[in-house]
Amino acid sequence: MADLQDPSRQTPKRHKVIHWNPEEEDQSANAKPAVKAYLGGAIATLVILGIGLISYFLFFYTPPSTEVQMTADGEIVEVDPRRAFESISRAQGVKDAVDRKLDAARQMPITGNEVLRQMLIRIEKEKIDADDLMNDSRFARAINQYNQVDTLIEDFTTEVENKQKARDLYNQFLVRSSELEIGKHLAPDSFEAAFGAASEGKNFLDDGSFSPALTRMEEADDYLDQVKQSITDFIRSNASQGMRFIAQGKSEEAIQAFTKVLEIEPTNEEAIKQLERARVADKVFSALQSAVSAEQSGDFEASLSHFQNAASIDSGSAKAQSGVTRLKRKIAERDFTAAYTAAETAMSDSRFEDAIRNYQAALAIFPERTDIEGSISQARSEKRQNDIVTRITQAYDYERVYDWESARDLYQELVNMEPDLKEAKDGLLRTGRMIRSILRYETLLEVAKTEAQRTEFQMAIRTFDEAMKSKPEYLPLTEEGDRLRKFLQLQSQPVSLTLTSDGSTWVSIQGPTMRKPEKFESTTVALLPGKYFIIGRKKNYQDVRFGLQIRGGMTQDPINVAATIKNDY
Repeated sequence: MADLQDPSRQTPKRHKVIHWNPEEEDQSANAKPAVKAYLGGAIATLVILGIGLISYFLFFYTPPSTEVQMTADGEIVEVDPRRAFESISRAQGVKDAVDRKLDAARQMPITGNEVLRQMLIRIEKEKIDADDLMNDSRFARAINQYNQVDTLIEDFTTEVENKQKARDLYNQFLVRSSELEIGKHLAPDSFEAAFGAASEGKNFLDDGSFSPALTRMEEADDYLDQVKQSITDFIRSNASQGMRFIAQGKSEEAIQAFTKVLEIEPTNEEAIKQLERARVADKVFSALQSAVSAEQSGDFEASLSHFQNAASIDSGSAKAQSGVTRLKRKIAERDFTAAYTAAETAMSDSRFEDAIRNYQAALAIFPERTDIEGSISQARSEKRQNDIVTRITQAYDYERVYDWESARDLYQELVNMEPDLKEAKDGLLRTGRMIRSILRYETLLEVAKTEAQRTEFQMAIRTFDEAMKSKPEYLPLTEEGDRLRKFLQLQSQPVSLTLTSDGSTWVSIQGPTMRKPEKFESTTVALLPGKYFIIGRKKNYQDVRFGLQIRGGMTQDPINVAATIKNDY
């Protein structure tokens, strides 16, 4: 640094005097084409303006003044003020950057390390030299000096960082080597090489040679990586073997493989889990074999049962789990195909209820099959139309055999299904009328029978006639009804009755055949069968009253009607 500050030790250099002529720059600038060619008048105008501007600069423009400085070699030169300003600015910028880096370097932890302390002292001295050059306005040399200081700061910073990195790697080495010692027999050379490199790195670290220390500690870390890789490969190899033995149902071999893994890495959770699986591998393998055999023979239910048994023994068996899923799917597909095929067959045979039931069974298996919902809707629609036609046909058949109630029930069902169906509404009215007619006929016939039993023959005859009017033509008269008809026909014929009296008694008859009071000694009357009362009246005498039952086909004895008992008053 002293050599840089002593001009006597430097080889004298000649400095070129820089003359700045603004006229040359202006002429050079105006020598270039300024505009593109346009119309002739515009070009001429621009040329005239250009000549005027050049004349102005030639006669009226004065170049700026220059400064004279003496170089470090004693040579006097003219200096451009603007370039001098640029040197000052650049030097100040470099100085500020170095100041910031140096402040950061001073904050770094170097307590107790003489090597780093000496490096920082040198940086401070070099920085002072740079500041002196800056104060002497020797900016070019100051910039070079500051750059050297910057390089020293970078080296210092690197050494401090390397020290920390080497220290951290050494501490990590102590932990890692302890952890990997359990597997050192898997890579003994690498393990010993790691300790050798770490020992050298520790010596460099203690001597203050931080970069070599970092290099050796990184080598030690690489050797431990090799040990770690050997352990990893050992674990991976035995784990893979163990998994193969589990798949083959070889429990003992699988147990040995995973035991080796745990000897190296006792906390390996995967090995612990697989060791438990290894203990039942033979049972699982047997169940899986049975499952596969049953599946190949088409006995899906038995196969599923075996897969489920294997999964219950070893919940971690992927083959058992996938087998359960696969067999459930196969059973579902089989049942779906059967139900869907049955539904399609039923539809073609117009067995719509069977079709709907099988479509619904298929949809229950695969609810995502929305097309089946459409098939169900179609089946229901066709079933509805078919039911309507079937019921109408059946109702007509019932009407043809005069089963009016069955026909009416079907027509009522049709009205409930299709309220606007004309055939159903007409049929319901028609069968209703017939049922009411039959009911009226049967009721009147029963009333006529009751009236006949009460000897109200004439009422019974009228009721019977009304019943016959209500009776449908196709309906035959029952045996009991025919007997009643014949009986009532007999009771419709008048019966002769001889009455005698004293010629002074007024005799009247009350009953089906009415006769006004009259006097006679003897008379014969024709009375329709039925209940009668014969009454005889005479002034000052008690009335005579006889009850009489006239029946057709029976002869009546003469009856004497005369009032012979006087009143007491």
